[in-house]
Order: sequence, then C-alpha cells, then structure tokens
Amino acid sequence: MPKFLSRVRFLFTLKKSFPFLKDYFTSRHVHPMKKIIPAGLAVAYLLLPIDLLPDYLGIIGLTDDLAIVTFLLQLTVKMAPEELAVRHRLLK
Repeated sequence: MPKFLSRVRFLFTLKKSFPFLKDYFTSRHVHPMKKIIPAGLAVAYLLLPIDLLPDYLGIIGLTDDLAIVTFLLQLTVKMAPEELAVRHRLLK
C-alpha cells in the first residue's frame, strides 16, 4: 500500500515533470540509452492497440493510462542523475 500512495503523490507533481523531462532529454549527463528506454516504452504503449481497461468506460478506463504514465515518469526519475531530480524537487 505505501508504494501505491507514493505513486498517487507522484501524480500530483506532474506539472513539475515537464521541465524535468526537458532537462532530462537535453542533458549531456544522461546516457543516450537511458533516454531511449522511457521514450521507447512510451511510443510502444501509444502504438500498441492493447488497453487493459477500455477508455470508453470513462474515468475507470483512464486509470490504466495514468498508471502507465506514472510508471514511466518514476522510471525516468530513477534513471536520472540525482542532481537533476533533486534540482526539480522530484526526490526527497
């Protein structure tokens, strides 16, 4: 349950994620493979026609999409250099 709560809290920091992602993908301190992995996973998710909960179910159908977005953002923060994540206050 604590992991679930941390992901919910992470969703509320979503607006902080956009400047972080810009710095992450333009930084010379991040290995190119660490940039390709989250971007590739995001593109693969968008291109695959598989959806765990169909979006026509309304808010319930969007939960799996939010879960994937949260997972990809957390993965990106974990792969980022610590000083970049701390600068954007995404790590405690």
